[in-house]
Amino acid sequence: MTDGSRSQWKLYLIVVGVYLFWGANFIFSKIVLQEMPGLVAASLRTVLAAALMMPVYWWSVRQGAEPVKLRELPIFLLLGSVGIAINQACFLVGIAQTSAGHAALVIGFTPILVLFLAAAIGQERITPLKLVGLAIAIGGVVLLQQGHHGSPSSWVGDLFMLGAGASFAVYTVFGKHATRRHGAIPIIAFSYAAGALTMWPFTYSSVAAFDFAAVSTKAWLAFFYMTVVSSTVCYLFFYYALNRLAASRISAFAYLQPLVATLLAIPMLGEPLTATMMGGGGLVLAGVFLTERG
Repeated sequence: MTDGSRSQWKLYLIVVGVYLFWGANFIFSKIVLQEMPGLVAASLRTVLAAALMMPVYWWSVRQGAEPVKLRELPIFLLLGSVGIAINQACFLVGIAQTSAGHAALVIGFTPILVLFLAAAIGQERITPLKLVGLAIAIGGVVLLQQGHHGSPSSWVGDLFMLGAGASFAVYTVFGKHATRRHGAIPIIAFSYAAGALTMWPFTYSSVAAFDFAAVSTKAWLAFFYMTVVSSTVCYLFFYYALNRLAASRISAFAYLQPLVATLLAIPMLGEPLTATMMGGGGLVLAGVFLTERG
């Protein structure tokens, strides 16, 4: 195996790890939303993530990294308002109003949105094999949800989840351009800062009125996972890989999220392992493999 192929495999392992942790985020989000409204959780999560990342950015500048110029702030505002504020709000409000199964199905369309958006701006090329792989993976996600009984679903919640997928597609494609110049740390730090400024005025009153003392330790631990692991550490690794791989190749691994969420439901929610689950998981992995070959 050449050094180049080893490097590629390391990148793919990083991407797999990111989406595995993001898949677990479905479960932890449900735990948080049992005790905290979606907009409150989204706003607090974004503000805390910004507070964590901005010192990291200033540290990187002191270590010699190129600082962000004033003329570059509009792209960070776009990434923050769309990819962070809208994405976080839509995800948490949506998953609170629909079942985890429906949420996973709708989020499954994100790689397709990424592929077509990247193709529209000339970043990538649509190939038949990529489309076949994406279709097979979606079929696997559908099969995973057959016979799954979770919380009630609604078209309103599904619509919010679609908004979360579309906003993350914008974040992925346009973030790739920005990260080529600055790397992952400033992109994430300024995106979260812009996202926090964008959404805070709309949620300040609800946050101020919320009784945080009533939140259990279990929910706070789940919130810690959402904020530190999912919103900061995973994003750092995501953008590191995005700077080196095509956006559609990375987003194809998003199909691992519903697979992980379904598998975690076995030990955490007491759900049985079924043939449908195994067959759907196999289709998801096959679809991701074909997409990568495209």
